[in-house]
Amino acid sequence: MRKFLVICLTACSLFLVNLNHPAAQENKVKQESVQFTEAQKSEIAKIQKQILADKKLLIEKYVEYGALSKEEADKMVSHFEKHYKMMEEHNFQIPPHLPHARHMHK
Repeated sequence: MRKFLVICLTACSLFLVNLNHPAAQENKVKQESVQFTEAQKSEIAKIQKQILADKKLLIEKYVEYGALSKEEADKMVSHFEKHYKMMEEHNFQIPPHLPHARHMHK
């Protein structure tokens, strides 16, 4: 009975210590989103389009120099375009980012 009580108290104390851990409070913190004006959205869109064009140019150079195959380059460019469309759909809001140690693996 005494061992059981010691084990229960130890488990409870470990639980209480972890309540102040930043990971336990992470769900409580919500990132506020900023509402951009149309001028701000168009300026961000212009910059994002330039970044997309630069990334495509860079990938083309890698293909030209033989560092990437054409299929790999097409897949990367497709991913970049999907990301741009997603940013556009979400009004160029930066998606919330969790530290890598906090990701839940399935």
